[in-house]
This record gives sequence, structure tokens and C-alpha cells, in this order.
Amino acid sequence: MTARMAAALCGLVLVASGAASAATGWVTFTHPRLGFTLSYPPGWEVARTATGVVLLVVGPPPAGVSGLRMNVSVTHEEVPPGMTVEQYDSQNESGMGLLFTGYRRLRADRTRVGDYPAVVRYYTWIRGDGVELYQMQLAAIAGTRGYVVTGTTAAASRRLAEEARLLVSILLTFRPGR
Repeated sequence: MTARMAAALCGLVLVASGAASAATGWVTFTHPRLGFTLSYPPGWEVARTATGVVLLVVGPPPAGVSGLRMNVSVTHEEVPPGMTVEQYDSQNESGMGLLFTGYRRLRADRTRVGDYPAVVRYYTWIRGDGVELYQMQLAAIAGTRGYVVTGTTAAASRRLAEEARLLVSILLTFRPGR
């Protein structure tokens, strides 16, 4: 782990308690069919999504990195009744090493989004063009629907700690639909 990534991780511990206040003045998106909400800063915009992604919000480029914009995406799937968020996180992560070159889990934290237990996982991986991404994923379950909310920036960003705090703040505004 680079010193920059370590600094980013250390700064994230206190973000959970400040997520609601960070969202003051932010835009709140409510999914018309699924009912979940996610808030993001002014200037970020909803973008066209890839298959399987039900929401993609994009922001500015990471500091000093071209060819990428910070973003947050939301996916969902049906899960078996009684599945815990820890089981869902483990299931979701199980194939990541096969899908992502150089996948490296940095850490995971338990938290809550509204009334629901959640896990936030931090990791890096390398895109096909050689750019190392720094991502965090929030996994939550509401009933029999599992959600994964992913925040992305570049590991080489000159402001990685600041960008990671912002992305986690966005992730923690997520509220599953009922």
C-alpha cells in the first residue's frame, strides 16, 4: 500500500458520522422504479449507464489524472431471504480477483445506511490501459434486494485522500428503497 493510499484510508474513519452534514446542498436522486436515493454534489451529473448499472453519477477528473472522471454507480440484484450483508459482500467480492487485474483488497468497514447494516470495502485494481483505480464499494441488503454502490477515482490522484472522503460521503447517502 502506498503512503497516499494509507493516508486516504486513515482519513475515512470519521467520514461516516459526517455524511449527512456533507450532503447539505447536494442533489438527491430517487430511482423511479427501485425507490433508492443517492445524493451527490452540485456539478456532478447523471450519465448513461452500462448494462446492469441502474445509476451512474460522474464528477470531475481525479487530480492530475486524465482519461477518467470520478464516479459513483449503483447495481442491484435479488438475494436469498435471510442473507446477511457480510455474506453478500463476500459473494460479491469472490469473483473480483478473476475480473480485475491486480485486484487488492485494502480493508472493509461495517456501517449502516439508514436502517440497514452495510459493509464498505476499499480496494485497487489496474485497468487494461494501466491506470490503477482506487475504488470503494458499499454493500447493503433491503429485504431480498442486494445493492452495491461503487465509488471510483484514480490511485495516482494528487488529492486521493480528499477524493476518497468525498466518494465515501456520497456512498453513505445511499438509502435502499422499501
